[in-house]
Formats: sequence, C-alpha cells, structure tokens
Amino acid sequence: MTLSRVNAARGLTLAALLLAATGCGAKNTPADASRAGPDPLAKLQPAQDMAAYRAMSDLLYKLDQDAIKRELAETRQEKSTKPTKDKLFGFDVKQALYDRDFIASAEGKALADSLLTYQTPSGGWSKRTDMSTPRQPGQQFGTEKDYVPTFDNYATTTQFWVMVNACNAHQDRRYCDSASRALNLILLAQYPNGGWPQSFPLRGKYHDDITFNDDAIANLLKVVGAAAEGDERLAFLAADLKAQAKHSLVRALDMLVATQVEVNGEPTIWGAQHDDETLEPTSARAFEPVALATSESADLVLFLMTLKNPPENVRKAIDSANRWFEQHQMHGLRYRRGDELPALIPDDDADPLWARFYDIESDRPVFGDRDGQVYFELDKVSAERRAGYGWYTERPYKALKEYRKWQQ
Repeated sequence: MTLSRVNAARGLTLAALLLAATGCGAKNTPADASRAGPDPLAKLQPAQDMAAYRAMSDLLYKLDQDAIKRELAETRQEKSTKPTKDKLFGFDVKQALYDRDFIASAEGKALADSLLTYQTPSGGWSKRTDMSTPRQPGQQFGTEKDYVPTFDNYATTTQFWVMVNACNAHQDRRYCDSASRALNLILLAQYPNGGWPQSFPLRGKYHDDITFNDDAIANLLKVVGAAAEGDERLAFLAADLKAQAKHSLVRALDMLVATQVEVNGEPTIWGAQHDDETLEPTSARAFEPVALATSESADLVLFLMTLKNPPENVRKAIDSANRWFEQHQMHGLRYRRGDELPALIPDDDADPLWARFYDIESDRPVFGDRDGQVYFELDKVSAERRAGYGWYTERPYKALKEYRKWQQ
C-alpha cells in the first residue's frame, strides 16, 4: 500500500471512530451536546503521527461548525450571530479562579452554567468573548472565526479551572464532565512531538506553531501536570484520563528539552514560537521576530520547578535557563511602557529587568514593528507598538528567586 493510501486509510478510520463516538450525521444528535454530559470524544486517542493528527483536527473543526448549523436549522435562523466581544471573558477571572465563596454561590453557579453554553463540541472555549451571559442557540462560540477554540489569551485553560472549581463546590456532574472534556481536548491537541499549537482544531499560519507565546503552553502544562501528578482538585477525573495526562506530561517534557535553544553548544531559553516540525524557533506576528523569549521562558521554568521528581535532563534545562537569566539581567532601570521616550529610566530601587526578546545570534535585545522591521533600539519602533506591547519584563526575577529555593 502506498503512503498516501495508508494516510487516507488512517483518516477514514479516525472519521469512522469520531462519527461513532459523537453521532455526527445522525438525525437525533442534540444541538446542545457541548453543554453537559460525558465527553463523546473520550474514545479518541492522541495521534501518533501528523497525518492522523491533521485528520483529527479537520474532523473536530467540522464537528464544531456542524453544531452551529444544526442550531440554526432547529431555531429557523438564516445566519448565525456573534456574542459580545470582551478583552478577556466578561467576568472577573481572579474571583472565579480563587474565591471559593463566589464559585459556591448562586452567582458563581450561574457563571458556570453560562460557560457550559460556550464550550465547543470539541471541548474548548474561545477568547475575547463575553461569557458572563449564556450563548443563544445559533450564536457562534466566540467572536473571532479563527480562534474557536483556542489556548491563546488564557482561553480554555481558564474555563477548565472554573469548571473544576464549580465541580468541587457544587458536586454537579455537568461541571465535572465539562472539565474532563476540556482536558481531553488538550490531550488530543498535543502534537505527536509533544508540543501544542496556539489553537486546535488547527487554523493555519503561525497559529499552528508550537506556541509558548503569551504562556499558552505554560498554562496547558499546569493543567496536564495537575492531572498527571494527582492534584486533589482533579479527583473526579476518570483513571484513563489521568493515565493519558501522565503520558502527555512525559512527551511535553521531552519536547521542552528538545526545543531549548542552544547557542554555541550551550542551552539557553526558549523562543516564543517553534516550528511544529523542525522545532526551531520561528516568528509569529510581524512585530514578534525569531528570538529568545524571556517572559514565556520564565513561566516554563517556574512550571518545571513545581514537578515532584523531574528527570535529570529537565533539571539540567532548569539550571541552564536560570544561568542565562542570571547573565542577562539589567539593574538600576525601570521600564516605562508607552510611547514616551526613553522607555528605560534610571531607578536604583527597581527589580532587575530583561528585554522581552533577545536576538539569538548577537545576544542583544531585539524589537519588532508591525511592518516586519526589526531593530536593536526600542526608540526606532513606531509609537503605536511601543505603547501597545510589553518590551521589557521582570518575570525572570521570580524564576531566579524560586530557583534559589528549588536548589535547596
């Protein structure tokens, strides 16, 4: 059998399994299947090769789109509408994640109920969408076509933890099942090489890269790590889902070691995005060049230092990254974000600073602009990008402080 026929056969097998698991195409498939109940995709296993992975992506995308079409048909609407846009999700994220009294209240339960309506049949959530009030039948699951569902801007991982809290506070299976479905999507979205894209189902372009940018993978690792290492908050998870999370964590750790950028044979930190096949650092948006990314790398290291018994190669990765942070800290300067220059002003009491990006070859801070131009001086970047992006960070300072504790 030729390779193309093998791949086609794999795609057909996956399609048959997905159709059987979800009832796609059946006349009695519920339009609100995403809102509650056990995960219909739980029988699917993480893909072992890219052909199967892309086939799964295509089928999950179709599953999400078909759900909207069914709702439109049932409500006799001609065209779907979009929910209200919001910078994040339209509710107090900190309160929903950390205030036990709130999530146990009637208001907290109402929020959890509302979030159920925005969970896609594939198991995730969108970004930049007000989810404080329920989605109406026939509405899109999010405000942006190319980010439904996504892991960008804390989406899906935030809702996962809200559902975990609601599950434990109310002992309502709908919330427990919702969190389980979200974890299942996260596990299915993991590339065979251990990384994750920015959005899954895949949406193309840089969104398909292994995405550390804006802490997408760091947030996913916290979910997978908690499930793999027996976090008591996740006691409701099925045993097979916990077992899959353990395998996922091992693959993810191998990926992190493999993607840690080496310069002259020395491991440094990570890029904001890495090619999903070659694992080499790559660019994202026009103003995000190929570079070492300090903020995202700091959060990866902070996660790695929470592991109970990290393997030796992971311990070495932690050591190398913190050594790089130690060597690149800037003292006596405070970052003033905005279009006013200079951006760095003297301040003897300021915590150490790092540039957001460092050029891999020259080891110098690097800054990008919307036209794709790359500069070594921030004052050459347009005022709009100077004000609209965080070009310096203190995040590695937290990693260094935790590292000193971790070493003990």
